[in-house]
Amino acid sequence: MQIALGLTKTAFRPRILGVPEEMFHLFLGLVVAPVLALVPFLHLMGWFFQALVHEMGHTAASWLVGVPAIPALGITAEAATVHGEQFLLLTLIAWGALVFGSFRLADGPFRYGALALLAVLYPILAFTSLRESWQVMAGHVFELIVGGLFLGRALTGGLSHHYTHNQIERGLYSILGWFLIGRNLLLAGGLVGSASVRAEYASNGSFGIENDYMRLVELWSMPLQSIGMIMAVLSSIVAPIVVARWMMKRGEPLR
Repeated sequence: MQIALGLTKTAFRPRILGVPEEMFHLFLGLVVAPVLALVPFLHLMGWFFQALVHEMGHTAASWLVGVPAIPALGITAEAATVHGEQFLLLTLIAWGALVFGSFRLADGPFRYGALALLAVLYPILAFTSLRESWQVMAGHVFELIVGGLFLGRALTGGLSHHYTHNQIERGLYSILGWFLIGRNLLLAGGLVGSASVRAEYASNGSFGIENDYMRLVELWSMPLQSIGMIMAVLSSIVAPIVVARWMMKRGEPLR
C-alpha cells in the first residue's frame, strides 16, 4: 500500500480522500481557481499568468504567418503584443518549418493530412485578410488551449512521454487550467448578457489599444454580443472534451 498526502492505492486505482485521484485533482482546481481570481494579491498573480499566455498566443500566431512580434506586459496590469509588417521570406521560412515538422513528427495518414492542410490552408491564412483575424483571435484561443492541456495533465499526470507523479503539481495544473477557462467563460458570458460589461470592455483596452473582441467586431462586422456567444460556446466545451478524451483513453469507468 502506498500512502502519500492521503493517497491510497486500492485494487482499482489510486484515491485521495476516497476519491479517484484524477477526479480529486479536477474538482480541487474547480473549487480553488476562483480564489486565484478573487483574492487581491493572488488576482494580480493570476492576471500576469493569463496575460503571459494570452500574449504568447498573439506572438506565436504572428510569427507563424511571417509577422515579427514581441509581447509586452506592464506593471500597471496592461498587456499588448507589438508587431510589425509581414516579411515574405519569414513567411516562407515559417511555412517550410511547419511542413518539415509535420513530415517528421506525424506518420501515416496523419502526416499526409497535415501536409495537405498546410498546402491548402496556410496560403489562405497567411496571404489574405484572414491573417489579421488569425492574429487577433490567437490570444484567447491560446488561453483555452493551454487551459485544456493543463486540465489534461492534471487528469493523466503527463503530456506525451513526460509524466509527473507529484500530486501538488497536478493540483496546480488543475487550478491554472480552470482559471484560464473560467476567466474566458466569465468574460464571454458577460459580453452576452450584460450591456454594462460590453460598455466597460469597449473602453478599457491596455495601453489605449482596442481589446481583441472589439477588433473582431470591426473585422467581422459582427456585434460584440455575438462574438461573446461564440467564445462562450468555445470556452464551455474545452473541459468536457478533455474529460471525454481522457475517459476514452482509459477505456473503463471510474470505480
